[in-house]
Amino acid sequence: MHEVSLCESIIKIIERQAEKDRFTRVVEVTLTVGDQSGASLEAMEFCFPMVAKGTVADGAKLIFTPVEGRDLRVSKLEVG
Repeated sequence: MHEVSLCESIIKIIERQAEKDRFTRVVEVTLTVGDQSGASLEAMEFCFPMVAKGTVADGAKLIFTPVEGRDLRVSKLEVG
């Protein structure tokens, strides 16, 4: 299941941004996900909490914004 590695990459992006912007907690992560990205949203919802455990995104809610195409990107972080 490649969604685990996708979630790990998302966590790396979040942690780099947290270091840059000096925040310590993310409460919501919005992902733009293309209908041709090949990502399973259900699998990402399942994997994300396990991958995020112990990170700044521990307990964060995932929000998906569907779009056409192959995009898969972090489009918004809500920090708290």
